[in-house]
Amino acid sequence: MSEAAAEWVAVDALTPWADNPRNNDAAVQDVADSIKRFGFASPIIARREDGEVIAGHTRLKAARRLGLDRVPVRFLDLDPTDARLLALADNKLGELADWSDGLADVLRILEEDGADLDGLGFSDEEMAELLGPDPLDALGGADGDNGPDLDVIPEDVPAITKPGDVITLGRHTLHCGDCLEVMRSLPDDSVHAVVTDPPYGIGFMGKGWDCEVPGEDFAREALRVLKPGGHLIAFAATRTVHRLAVAIENAGFEIRDQIGWLQWQGFPKSHDVSKALDAMHGAQREVIGTYTVGGTAATDGRQGRASIAAEFTTSAGVPPRELAITAPATEDAKRWAGFGTALKPAFEPAVLARKPPDGTIAANVLKHGTGALNIDACRIGYGDPAWPGPDSGSGWENSRPDATGEFLALKKDHTHSPHDLGRWPANIYATPKASRGEREEGCDELPQARKPQLQGAAGKAADPVLARFLSLPIGNQHPTVKPAKLMQWLVRLVGCQPGSIILEPFAGSGTTLVAAEVEGFTCIGIEREPKYCDIIRARVNHHISAKDAD
Repeated sequence: MSEAAAEWVAVDALTPWADNPRNNDAAVQDVADSIKRFGFASPIIARREDGEVIAGHTRLKAARRLGLDRVPVRFLDLDPTDARLLALADNKLGELADWSDGLADVLRILEEDGADLDGLGFSDEEMAELLGPDPLDALGGADGDNGPDLDVIPEDVPAITKPGDVITLGRHTLHCGDCLEVMRSLPDDSVHAVVTDPPYGIGFMGKGWDCEVPGEDFAREALRVLKPGGHLIAFAATRTVHRLAVAIENAGFEIRDQIGWLQWQGFPKSHDVSKALDAMHGAQREVIGTYTVGGTAATDGRQGRASIAAEFTTSAGVPPRELAITAPATEDAKRWAGFGTALKPAFEPAVLARKPPDGTIAANVLKHGTGALNIDACRIGYGDPAWPGPDSGSGWENSRPDATGEFLALKKDHTHSPHDLGRWPANIYATPKASRGEREEGCDELPQARKPQLQGAAGKAADPVLARFLSLPIGNQHPTVKPAKLMQWLVRLVGCQPGSIILEPFAGSGTTLVAAEVEGFTCIGIEREPKYCDIIRARVNHHISAKDAD
């Protein structure tokens, strides 16, 4: 058998195998959508002698549906019997293959980096099952040096830290153990604030530690160890924050507010109801146009993503893609056109609570060093993108009315002179997710790992930028890393005086400890997973060393 490189031939020069027992009609439109978006990833295989198709019948039908004149074909010198055997083997072997556990990881990587996942052949239901509930912090942003945040979670890295270890990190202490057991060992009224990023209770990526939000037992221990007037900030998912707030309130805290971290980067896990109705009726939607996607970069100061977009569209030589616009085919689909099932997740809430003060706030701050929020230290400077509100050039320009109902820019609508330190802090704070570069700071010496299936995916990725970063080993394995800028702002807000003690019962990747180190506080961190303790040690020691070097 001789084999030649693929060549482009006229569609009419190919003859489908008349007795092909494989029924592929249901997949033709999905394959057509894929060809329209990506082109031919694989050529059609045919007999050289007579042009009879061996493999690629669905691709041929899709090409004809798209009205293509020519298709890529690889011709093989096979007799009719061997050709039919190869056709059967090709289809059967495809059935024997299965997706690895890394499929969901790869899809999350692609969606969080802004990819449109339509046209991959997965139904909305399959995609929802693969991606699961919106993880809210599955992946972070990007920076110019380290590329798109392609966060995966290796499972085969041996931990250095052992359960029960107590590690000293400069002025901070890290406990590897269960947070309730460690908190019960702490004295009453011994910490100034609790700042934590606990499990969200959404079953993130199938992790057992995220099966539920912390309950009243956690909140009661937090209340006990806090000094009177001490504040607690605890993050949650939008779908489960009510459970956390109720547990905190039932334990005896005063619910003071809710803080929203705005990060804009979530991907809507929404079903197109109109398409689902057409699919339910078995109706074929007509392609009525196309739209172009690709290369879009953020313009709100996230220069890393702009850099990656530039690399993707210029040096990589990848052009923008055209995607199909389809029209509803049935009356039901027409009636429900434009309807979906989810909003774009753009923020994460955090409960702000306070232990009841001992007398007046004035008496409490003098006696216990707690009870107040550090407003001036958390003011947001004019022009800082952490402020998403009314301002010239902010996107919400001219959004405040004056007494006559006319809208004016905030800079023209001051009722008093601007404060030298910036705006009064609001209960919202805007910053992108942690970049891959930020996450990896200090983790160079940790065991580097990569899921084997993602290493294989790197060699097959059509996007060279994606392929490059799929192949990179990583040291920070944690899937939900908060940005340091956000956590620094929060510890400043409730940490009170320099040297105050902040408790982080769910230390995770250690960002709260990093923030405490940078801002001059002392942190007691608790983390159950030894491998995450390794990450915390590496990140905190990196910042301690950096400060010592200054």
